[in-house]
Amino acid sequence: MPKDLSPAEHETLERWLAAVRAALDVPDTELPLDAVLGLTGRVAHSTVRPAVPPTAYLLGYHVARAVAAGEEEHDALRRALRTVGDLVPAARRTPEEN
Repeated sequence: MPKDLSPAEHETLERWLAAVRAALDVPDTELPLDAVLGLTGRVAHSTVRPAVPPTAYLLGYHVARAVAAGEEEHDALRRALRTVGDLVPAARRTPEEN
């Protein structure tokens, strides 16, 4: 879990993720939350904030396709996080560019 969350935020995040998993019938598998939040934070601060939701969607879509083709879920997600992470610009753009 992210280290900068307060106990109340941590609890809220846990409840939210449990509710989303239940609503979407997603098994309670290991979620590398620090890696996902780290990448989406970099996307938000290095491109434009609205890029985060579609990036997360595309990550999930890619992982689902890879798993359907026989790849292990954790391997597919790790590879997708690395691939997208490599696309994120190294330097933060100016506020005028965001």
